[in-house]
Amino acid sequence: MIKRILFIYPPVTRPADFSATAVRVSSFLPLGIAYIAAVLEQAGGYEIEILDALISGDMDEGTPLSGGASIRYGLTDEAISEKIREFNPDVVAVPCLFSAMQADALQVCRLAKQLRSGITTVLGGAHAGAVAREIIDNSPEVDFVIIGEAEETFVKLLRVLSGKGALSSLNNGIVFRKNGNTVCIAKTSYIQDLDSLPFPARHLFDMQKYLDNAKSHGYYRAAPYTQMITSRGCPCKCTFCALGSHWGSRQRLRSARNVLDEIEHLITAYGIKEIHFEDDNVIADKRRANELFDGMIERGFNIKWHVPSGIAVYTLNEEILGKMKASGCYSVTMAIESGNQEVVAKLMNKPVKLKLVPGLVKKIREAGLDVRGFFIIGYPDETRQTIQQTIDFAREIELDWSYFSIASPLPNTDMYRLCIKKGYIKEGDFDPLRSFHRSIIHTPEFDPEYLYQVREEAIIDTCFRNNPNLHKYNIDKAIADFSDVVERYPHFDFANFYLGEAYRKKGDQAKALQSYKNTLAANPAHELARTRLGELEEHETEQ
Repeated sequence: MIKRILFIYPPVTRPADFSATAVRVSSFLPLGIAYIAAVLEQAGGYEIEILDALISGDMDEGTPLSGGASIRYGLTDEAISEKIREFNPDVVAVPCLFSAMQADALQVCRLAKQLRSGITTVLGGAHAGAVAREIIDNSPEVDFVIIGEAEETFVKLLRVLSGKGALSSLNNGIVFRKNGNTVCIAKTSYIQDLDSLPFPARHLFDMQKYLDNAKSHGYYRAAPYTQMITSRGCPCKCTFCALGSHWGSRQRLRSARNVLDEIEHLITAYGIKEIHFEDDNVIADKRRANELFDGMIERGFNIKWHVPSGIAVYTLNEEILGKMKASGCYSVTMAIESGNQEVVAKLMNKPVKLKLVPGLVKKIREAGLDVRGFFIIGYPDETRQTIQQTIDFAREIELDWSYFSIASPLPNTDMYRLCIKKGYIKEGDFDPLRSFHRSIIHTPEFDPEYLYQVREEAIIDTCFRNNPNLHKYNIDKAIADFSDVVERYPHFDFANFYLGEAYRKKGDQAKALQSYKNTLAANPAHELARTRLGELEEHETEQ
């Protein structure tokens, strides 16, 4: 009989050159675990324990491993093993949402099997589902991989493991071994009534720890804040997206009332003051979006909110922007992706009309909202010219901030298959840790080193040197954005320098002086910072 279920969110292990000083380590409430745990509580008969091995350990300095070659953020293997030993579970379930999590997720399963081979190990999450066959073929420490949303499949699996059905009854989105062979059962049906799901079991977590320590993957204005999901799936079919196979081919929505009730619960139970909607496309359904925003206003929630993962350009108009602002939204990040219409439409298969974007930027500003944008450079079959057009477009439309990503061909996406077909990458080239930050694509037009240099210059030129708030709109907003970067990455000389420029423009000579000193501490060869420092020191002497 299966009774004791231990969910383990894995720690983060990185090569030393990819430490938190290079790419920050962030913790979030594992909503996937929280949803499944809530469903198990509803079913009854299970003892549930949750270990977040990231937030429960050291997330700042980390623990050196392999003689310093890598760094572990979160709990050590020894600490994780001790937790498994203490609870003595029948099943260990581990999420693997992203490619960068795979090695750590597999290691958690390995630790469980080393303690007791009879423990059943289960992986789930978007990445695990996308490479489920490969995991089962090559990772004996994993018994089952669930494809797509897991609530119904996981409960059914536990019943089968308890002898209440045969493996053959597992018929919807699961991969496992049987008689030495890998059995792959595709995901064919999804939960249609999302309102039927209980709210995530946040009460099983140390919520205060998340509220105190969680780091947004974007930005926030009010604390405490937390994440929630109001829908599953997206109506778009972008060639770079790996989530279609996870959530299904169409978007499914929770009702506005159901979402509003959860927000009210978060405010009442945890004092939440800001919500980050983690949906793929939160306002794609205009009717539901209007009901949601009207309800937030009518219930008087008085909270802040935004969508860190971005909002589809085609969903925005003046009316919806007004309601977003009135309901507490303070920032809109548009998923623009490219400054070339052919790249957006034909290569990315994204429904963005670039000619509408400048007008939308203006409307968002007029609504009193921050306006930001996501861009991808180095897409397969792009040219150097289209890459430059994207950078120029981002600068010309005067966004508060531009986010430039290097195209990353995720396994089993259309973009990945195109790269393989054209020889731009080879099977096995994808690096789950580095490929989001360093290109692996080689085309006749560009190589990874070119893209790295172009991206670095694009960030400095668009977000700092030609920042619209620094030169035209709102110097305090420029100071806030630059300060945020400096706080996270104090060794970035350019961020310290332009923070100094912003303070100098505002007339705060003391803070400008300190920022220029910080610039030189990060890069003693920064001549312009040295010149500015000399000018300010001379000015102080004259006074």
